[in-house]
Amino acid sequence: MSEYDLVCDACHEALEPRDAAVSWTASSGVESEFALTHLGCVSPVASHRQPVKQLVWPNEYLRFLTDRFGAEIEDAAALRAIAWALAPFVLRHDNAAEMDGMRAASFGAEPGVKPWAKPGEAVAPAKEPPQETEGGK
Repeated sequence: MSEYDLVCDACHEALEPRDAAVSWTASSGVESEFALTHLGCVSPVASHRQPVKQLVWPNEYLRFLTDRFGAEIEDAAALRAIAWALAPFVLRHDNAAEMDGMRAASFGAEPGVKPWAKPGEAVAPAKEPPQETEGGK
C-alpha cells in the first residue's frame, strides 16, 4: 500500500476516490461520526454523505471544509484525518480533476474511467516515463 492510498475506515481496505464517500451525522448543529469509506461501507446511521470523486475537485474540497466551519464538530480529529488524507489528491499544481469532472459529466461519463470499464474495475496506473539514457552523437 502506498503512502498516499486512501483506506476505508470500516473495512480497512484500500479504496479509490471514485468508489469512496465521506459520511457524517448532523443533528441540531452538531456534526459527528465522520468516516471515509467505500460506498458500500457507509454507516446506515449517517445522515449526510459526499462522494470523494467530487471532493477531489479543488472547489468542492474547499467548500466541504468551509461548510464545517459554522458547525460544532464533536470529534475534530476524524475530520482532520479525512482532510489530510484527501489533500494529496486535491492540492496539486497539475490537478485538472474539476475541469475533467465537469467535462465528463456533461456527456454522462466519469473522469479517469474508460468508457468500456466495468463498474468497480480499477483504473490502470499511469505508465512510467521512459528512462533517459545517455546516447552518443
